[in-house]
Order: sequence, then C-alpha cells, then structure tokens
Amino acid sequence: MLQLNMSELHLSLDYELEERAERGASADMLCMSKRALKNISASVLNMTHLKSLYLEGNEISSLPERFFSNLSSLVWLDVRNNRLTGLPAAIGQHRCLKTLLLEGNPISALPPELGHVITLKALSLRKCPLMFPPQDVVGRGLPAILHYLRASQLGEEFPVVEKLRLSELDQCEEDEPEIRRFQELRRRMIQMERAELGSDGDGGTRTPSIRSCRTGSHHET
Repeated sequence: MLQLNMSELHLSLDYELEERAERGASADMLCMSKRALKNISASVLNMTHLKSLYLEGNEISSLPERFFSNLSSLVWLDVRNNRLTGLPAAIGQHRCLKTLLLEGNPISALPPELGHVITLKALSLRKCPLMFPPQDVVGRGLPAILHYLRASQLGEEFPVVEKLRLSELDQCEEDEPEIRRFQELRRRMIQMERAELGSDGDGGTRTPSIRSCRTGSHHET
C-alpha cells in the first residue's frame, strides 16, 4: 500500500511540473522541498528560466550531468539535507549561480571546476564530510576554497591565503541582498542547531523555522 502511494505521489509531482512548464517558461522559482524525491525529473530540467530552486530535505543522490547547462539562469540552489555525493563538473561553466547550499550531504570532494564559478558569493558546507578541499582551507572561507579549487586544476601548490577575506573582494551592489539573505539563513540555522541541543537556556522560546520556499520576493520576511 505504501509503495502504491509513493508511486501516485511521483506521478502527481510529474504532472504538476509538466503543467507549470507548459503554463509559462517565465516562472523563476520552484519549491520541491521535502517531497521524498530521489532524482531530478526532465520536467525540472526543462524549466530553463528558473532562478531559484529549492530541493531541501529530499533523497536525491546525484544531479544530472546537464543540470547546470539546462538551468543556466539559476541564481539560488538549495539542496540541503539530501544524499548528494558530488556535483557535475559542468557547474564550472555556470555564470549566474550566486548561492549554493550543500549542507547535510555526504559530499567528500568538491569538483575543481567549481573554482571557476566567478559569480558565487555564498556556499554552505556545514555537516559535509569534506576531504577536498581540506578542512583548514574550508575554514578560511569562500575565497580560499575557490582559489584552492582553481589551483588544484592547474597543478599549482596552494599558497598562503591568510590575506584573503570576503570583505576585500569587489562586490556589486546587486549582490548585497543575496549575501545578506545567505547570512540571515546561516544565522537562523545556527540558532536552530543550538536550540535542538538545548544550549539556548530558554525552554519556552522556540527559534522560528527556516522557510526555504518563497512565493514572491527573494528577500527574507
């Protein structure tokens, strides 16, 4: 009976996606969080105008090779708490992605090609068992991670990066809302984690849950 229900669920999701794709390719946001999805359907890959895609809390183990080439307008990708073990090398050709949330996936290595995503401003790697880049590099932040990945592709020895800081990078004004949004999301995730551990010291106060899906603006409300 459970198997039948799951089958019906996926048929319903496929129909929903096809309907949305036919209704208008201009839709720029899709929320498919916590739907027990195991893969990315062709219907999603056909929504080429997507700018924000929320897939948090599913059972997805891999992204299709053509994921990033098809969704070339993607700015915000949330794949937290899935079963991803890696990312397609084609991500290196993406020229719009600004926020990539990978938290809670069993990823041990990032593709060197990720270092060429020059638009990337925010990367969440919490609770990922990363070995490449090593943790000392990850701890230095996004600029160090991207530099390490680029250097590894060229066979260069990774230099000291203690002077690399996010605040020293040139930032466009249009990027600031995305960065603020990521910082707020990170702050709220840390608050939730502390609340779960009972370290906030206030049993009567509950940290508000993170709303991954927005139906309108990209900004937090």
